[in-house]
Amino acid sequence: MIINRRHFFKTSAFLGGSLLLDKLRSPAAVAANELVTHAHQIIMQLDWKYNAQFAGVLLADYYNLYKSSGLAVEILPGETAMIVTNQVAENPAMIGCGEQDIIMNAQIAGKPIKAIATMFQNSPLGLMSMPNSQIYDLQDLIGKRVAMQGESYSIMQMVMGHNNIGSDEIEVILVSGEEKHDLLLRGDVDAVQCYIVDEPIGFAAKTGITPNTMKFSDYGYDAYVQVIFAHNKLLQYHPEIVHTFLEVTFAGWRLALDDVEKAAEIIVSNYAETGGEYDDLDYQIASLKQVANYVTAGITDNDLGKIDGDRWQSMATKFEKYGIINDVPLFSNSVDDRFIN
Repeated sequence: MIINRRHFFKTSAFLGGSLLLDKLRSPAAVAANELVTHAHQIIMQLDWKYNAQFAGVLLADYYNLYKSSGLAVEILPGETAMIVTNQVAENPAMIGCGEQDIIMNAQIAGKPIKAIATMFQNSPLGLMSMPNSQIYDLQDLIGKRVAMQGESYSIMQMVMGHNNIGSDEIEVILVSGEEKHDLLLRGDVDAVQCYIVDEPIGFAAKTGITPNTMKFSDYGYDAYVQVIFAHNKLLQYHPEIVHTFLEVTFAGWRLALDDVEKAAEIIVSNYAETGGEYDDLDYQIASLKQVANYVTAGITDNDLGKIDGDRWQSMATKFEKYGIINDVPLFSNSVDDRFIN
């Protein structure tokens, strides 16, 4: 079922999750460690619009896998200014997804959330440049100008430092997402930040130019992204809901990966905003083929969603070294790994 956002916010602050939310907030329920047996209703808050990046979640919804497993799951698209960690921290009946560093910063700030699984094993964050630029790797950017957005500015600095490139050897400027493609096309910058599973495909569709791409994961940026996280109360008092949700979500991912073209067709026909940037079947097929590589990178089918503790902590140490986070939480305080074995 497609969720109508206007209807959602008009009719209820949290629709299907409201009953479970009341239960979770009840002091009596917390004191008695009661389990909710009838209100298996939660909200999945995505961190971006409906598209191939969330194929597993959307297919689990489309094929009624959540419903047949006893869950009522409302799936909401992200908004541009939304901070998903805040949404989940304030609403125990909500599950969210986001980047590892964003989740860790929220935890350090005291938000009662933990990571529980990851949809992508590697980050698609990287750079794209014009095909005639002769830019193929990080060293080719020395003496050149790179445009980054928001918090990704610090990630570029981290990637440079990790590869022994001085902060003055590449000029890194902060730009908005709206202007970066025009800057690249005009030659005002030599490379721009991109999400490789998505933006280069859209850029090529709009301009007819297929850009060169460079993955930060090839240069020491070993973060997890599209990390699924939940409120500590949901994890403590209702682990059965969390376990079922993850089991069904990754069953949806297996369906998506088994037939990419069919999955893309379902997303475009049933979820993508009509007339929006993702309302393009060829675009979504190409994107999901890229996404598949990140969902399965370095793991077996049985390990879909798994977070490696050593890698999580190693990346957290890099984040702290370059000021992206200001502390390194214990793994047990950051990730609840009971659900993906």
